[in-house]
Amino acid sequence: MQKLTCDECGTKFNCGAPPGKEHCWCMELPNLRESFDLAGKCVCPDCMTQGKAKAMLRARKTRQRQRRDTPLRIVR
Repeated sequence: MQKLTCDECGTKFNCGAPPGKEHCWCMELPNLRESFDLAGKCVCPDCMTQGKAKAMLRARKTRQRQRRDTPLRIVR
């Protein structure tokens, strides 16, 4: 593994396959960035999942709140 600096935010992060794995962590995370090619510059996990990840978390919390506040209806 290598210690790299994120091209976006300057954070230091590990790049490469950790012991026991065949590929880097970035191959396991969804690429949530629009118009971003993984073959180009390296970014940290936070920058790779930024943007849509926040919107996804907000939507998940909204759905949880709606489920909690809506009574369960059983239709037969």
